[in-house]
Amino acid sequence: MKIGLLQEGDLTNTDPNTRYHQLVDEVKLADRLGFSTWGTSEQHFSPPRFSVSAPEVLYAAIAPQTSRIKFRTMASVMLAWNHPILVAERLATLDIMSNGRAEICTARSNNLTTMGAFGVDPATTRAQWEDSMDVLMKAMVDDRLSHEGPIWQIPEVEIVPKPITKPHPPVSVAASSVESNANAGTRGIGVITFENYFGFEYLQQCNDAYEDAFQAADHSTVVAPNHYKGLYVATAYCAASREEARATAREVALGYFKFILDLYIPLSKNPNYQYLDIIDKLQEHEGDLDWLCEYSPSVMIGDPEDFIERLKRLELMGIDEVLLRIDGVGHDNIMNSLELIGREVLPHFAV
Repeated sequence: MKIGLLQEGDLTNTDPNTRYHQLVDEVKLADRLGFSTWGTSEQHFSPPRFSVSAPEVLYAAIAPQTSRIKFRTMASVMLAWNHPILVAERLATLDIMSNGRAEICTARSNNLTTMGAFGVDPATTRAQWEDSMDVLMKAMVDDRLSHEGPIWQIPEVEIVPKPITKPHPPVSVAASSVESNANAGTRGIGVITFENYFGFEYLQQCNDAYEDAFQAADHSTVVAPNHYKGLYVATAYCAASREEARATAREVALGYFKFILDLYIPLSKNPNYQYLDIIDKLQEHEGDLDWLCEYSPSVMIGDPEDFIERLKRLELMGIDEVLLRIDGVGHDNIMNSLELIGREVLPHFAV
């Protein structure tokens, strides 16, 4: 199993000028310690928890200062404000500047505030993502590209540059539903699952849906199938003792949990909403960090032994890579947590 990082530029008690430069130092340390991957998602209008709106610019600043760690956009939102040709060009440029260390995770949706600001109708996001993915896959490999789809109509053009990773960098998609996991498997791309705090059983359902769909699909026309199952851990923090870790990360962990609940509670008012019972359970435990740490794969807060035990459980479930969000707890704490994981956890997992 591989262990990587997904950081969002959390601005709790800091500002972008300070936090972005801290991120550079954190990624340089992660590179030296042996973390597999670093990335940040594209987010807009969502401070303080999310602040990185131009991830490719950050990657370009960090890549020359590292030598081994992969850079994965997590996730590039494939909607109208991100033309898939621009996404392909940025990815290829990053791949060149990082000497072949670029990967891409895409997404088909975002929060309603962002979609409203960019003029995107939520009802059209699936069609936009599907058509954008078709363009992206062509743009990475075809000498000349033309496309006639439901969203994009592109006359024949030459895309420059091309990635140096051949045939192209690995492609995946962020997913939080069983259906989206299955769709990724059918397409022959990787998946990074966020299980919404719905628990280990739900995560296994997502894994099984992806695996079944991947094995059943005909990928003969897919240039480079990517059989990969990643997991996004929304709050992670490692300290010398479980008590210290949970005291330090308590505020950020429960704050992120409340942020997700606030997204789902309005949906739960709909009697047809399929996760109504789960939302009720989560609300009952809204302030219970110990319960959350045990119930949800999205929270990993404890000492090195806690991390090793949890990661081995996830490995047995079929997860290929865990992406830890260690953010929002202060730069010094983040650096100490990375050091501890690198020294006492990573050696237990062969890459």
